[in-house]
Order: sequence, then C-alpha cells, then structure tokens
Amino acid sequence: MKPLEKDWAAAPVMDDRLDRTLAHIGSFYDARKFGYQGNEGYRKSTDLRKFASCIGELLREGLLDADRTVFTDLGCADGRVNVMMSYFVRASIGIEIDPEILSEYEPRKRALLREIEQGSLEPPPDNLFLFQGSSLDDSLHGRIFEETGFRFEDTDLFYTYITLHDAFAEKISRDARDGALYLVYGFHRVLPSYEGLEVLIPDVGQQHIAALFMKRS
Repeated sequence: MKPLEKDWAAAPVMDDRLDRTLAHIGSFYDARKFGYQGNEGYRKSTDLRKFASCIGELLREGLLDADRTVFTDLGCADGRVNVMMSYFVRASIGIEIDPEILSEYEPRKRALLREIEQGSLEPPPDNLFLFQGSSLDDSLHGRIFEETGFRFEDTDLFYTYITLHDAFAEKISRDARDGALYLVYGFHRVLPSYEGLEVLIPDVGQQHIAALFMKRS
C-alpha cells in the first residue's frame, strides 16, 4: 500500500494509524472509479489520491476543523468523498440524485469496513449522513435539517465534482452563509467565475484539478 506522506506534506501531524487508514481508503475507492451507468452516461468518480492533496492543503490553511466544520457533497455518488472527509469534519453530508448510484454506498462501505477491521485501521467517525434527492431541492434540505440538525446555511464547505457546478454555485451564492467555501473538482486550469463567489485558492492541492471559492456579502 502506497503511503500518503507526499499528499499530507506540511499538513498538521497525524498519527501513523490514521495515515495508513486514509491510504487504504484511497486505494479501495480508486480501484472502483467507474460505476452504475445512469441517465447521464457512464459515471466517473473523484480520484481520492488526488483529493487527499486537496485535504492536505485545506488542513494547512486551517480551513478544516473536526469539531466545527460541516461538509456537504452536492453530488456524492457512492459517498467516497464523504467517507474520507468524515475524519476531518464535524458532519459529512452527501446528496445524490440517482438512487441506483447511491445504492452503491452501503455495500462498498461494508466491504471497506471489513478491510479496515482486518487491518486494525481506524474506522470512519459516526458523522456520515447521505440522502437521495436533488441538491437544488429546498424540501430535501428541510429533511436534512430534520435528520441531522444542520441547515443548508450551516454548511462551511460545499463540494462537487464539476457536474452542475454552476447551478450549485448559484444556490450557494443565494442561500449559503457569508464565508461559506465551495470546492469544485474537475477543472483543468481554466476557472469559471460565479456571481457572489470569489476564488480563494485557484489550484487546491497543486494538481490543476480543483479550485476553492468563497461566498462574499
């Protein structure tokens, strides 16, 4: 198993067990990058090896707090990003519109947990909440609040793998709190502009694939 030292370089110190756990999670999901062929075609998923570098930079910048940060993946697929982020946030919320894609979450997580137990690694915290529906549906966010206690405006960090990134940006600009962050994965050097949001880090993780935006009043 390849360690994550280079991905976490200069990040706050983590114990060896957590480092090995995150390396295993990355390897587990990156071996399963393609999944159910939904209405939009054959789906690809976030590369967790690359995403680990994004987390490392967010940690170095003090933008993640395990006791405070509420994270929401607006198109979570099988929940892989939520699983990795759960170690660094107070709540890891995911939303997936396609029920067939979301159905991959439970069996994959069970398989992952078996491997984590067998390897004496650190299991994910009990802070994962995944929902089926549209991230643009206000009624769904009402249900999320009922089940988790977190409103849309409580989210500190939003995430998407570029799909519907502009529509999500519009909702964040309209409904999120001032200072909320929006991490978009899947760019290649050329960044969009969103009304009400400004670029905070144009190349998160130094891989020309993710950018971080912030809502300004």
